[in-house]
Amino acid sequence: MKLTAVLLALFLLVQLPVAVAHPGADSRIARLDQLIQDNPTRQELFILRGGLHSLVGDWQLAERDFELAQSLGDFTEADFEWGLFHYRRADYPEARQAFSRYLRKYPHHDQALLYTARSAREMGNSEEALLGFLAYIASAKAPHPGDILVAAKLQAENRVNGISEALDLLDGGMSRLGIQAQLQRYAIALELERGKIPLAVERCQTLETVLGSSPHWKLEMAQLLLLGNRQSEASLLLDRAGIQLGELRPTPARRALSRRIEELKIS
Repeated sequence: MKLTAVLLALFLLVQLPVAVAHPGADSRIARLDQLIQDNPTRQELFILRGGLHSLVGDWQLAERDFELAQSLGDFTEADFEWGLFHYRRADYPEARQAFSRYLRKYPHHDQALLYTARSAREMGNSEEALLGFLAYIASAKAPHPGDILVAAKLQAENRVNGISEALDLLDGGMSRLGIQAQLQRYAIALELERGKIPLAVERCQTLETVLGSSPHWKLEMAQLLLLGNRQSEASLLLDRAGIQLGELRPTPARRALSRRIEELKIS
C-alpha cells in the first residue's frame, strides 16, 4: 500500500472522537487489521489499534500491540495511548508517568495535559491536578466546561484566595465559550458564599436568555431576589413559575418544585 493511502486511512480513523468511538470500534479494528497486514512495520498502526483495544477493554490485545509498537520505533509516540490504557485500568501513577513523558515531547498536547490533571486528581494530588487543569484550559482552543468547573472547584476548595481565583477562571471560560449554565451556577454559589448577593442576582440574570422560559430558573431567581430583600420582584416570578407548572404534566420533580414555590410564598 502506498504511503499516501496509509496516511489517508489514518486520517479517516482518527476523525471520530474517542468519546464516541466505542460503538464503531470493531469496524475500525478490522480496518486496522488489514492495514497492519499490508504495512507490518508502521508503528502508528499498532498504536492506533492498541488504543482501540484499550478503549473496549481488551487489555491483553492492547498490551500486545503496544509491545509491538515499542519494537518498531520511539515508544514516546505511543505514550499518550499507553497512558490512556493505564488510566482506563485505574492505574493512575503509571498513566501520569506516560502522559508526562509524552508532554516532554509534545508540551501543548491538550488531551495529554487534561489526562495528566485527571490522573493527579484521582491520586488525590489536588495542587498538581489544579496546575494540570489550568495548563489544559490555557492550551485548549475550546476547553470543556466540565473541566473548567473541576478546576474552579479545586481552586475554591484548596487555595487561600480560591473563591476569587475560581470566579476569574469561570468568567474567563465563559468569555471564550459563551455563558454556560453549569459554570454560571457555580459562580452564583461562590458569590453567595462570599456574601455578594447582588452579584449573584446579576449572574442569574445572564441565564435568562437560555433558561428563563423554565419554572426552575424563575424559582432560582426568586430565591436570590428574596435574599436581596426584593420581595415584590420575587413574588412576581414565583407566581409566574406556579402558573407555568400548573400547565405542565405533573411529575415528582415538578410537584417538588411547586411545593418549594408555595413554601417561599408563605415564608
